Amino acid sequence: MRGRTLQAGRAGFGLVVVIAVLAVGAYLAWGFVHQSSSVPIVATSQASNASAQQKVQAFAAAQAQAQQTGRQVRVAETFDDAELTALANDAAQARGLPVANISLHATGQGTVQGRGDAQVAGQSVPVTFEGAPAVSSSRVALDVTSTHVGSLPGPISDQLTQQLRQPLQLGQPITGFDHLQVSVTDGHLTVTGVAQPA
Repeated sequence: MRGRTLQAGRAGFGLVVVIAVLAVGAYLAWGFVHQSSSVPIVATSQASNASAQQKVQAFAAAQAQAQQTGRQVRVAETFDDAELTALANDAAQARGLPVANISLHATGQGTVQGRGDAQVAGQSVPVTFEGAPAVSSSRVALDVTSTHVGSLPGPISDQLTQQLRQPLQLGQPITGFDHLQVSVTDGHLTVTGVAQPA
């Protein structure tokens, strides 16, 4: 009888160990899929979208004014996180990127951090990224320098990372400007330039 009790005790202990291992594994898997990000979620509105578009149009208006007056026109527009987020979501949608619900945050370290939801095989996967704003081909762009994709197998994650690492262009091309520059402070990105007459 004692042998049977010892075997039952071992089997019961083994079952407890298996359940504990499964519970820990499930917790770790859930945490990996539902990762928290240090990038804040930025809420946008019709007002922030309209404000971002108005600021983008200020560069076209300055170029038109320089053409009409024959004089240089200086422009400086500062975009807050909500406006950057609105422009990024518009750009991602226009390029057909598989990422939605993008939130951007300009940091005090001169970078822009972002988060979003990638759509892969019908699943929503969290994505975080960081980049440096730059002027490229007369456009303000976010050159993505690092990405982290949630729980996707290697090849799929690599494909998505390659798509996300392409510069994300914000707004329309800014043509006819000299000294086009971008600076970043906490919560704000400022674009400055000088519109030149033809």
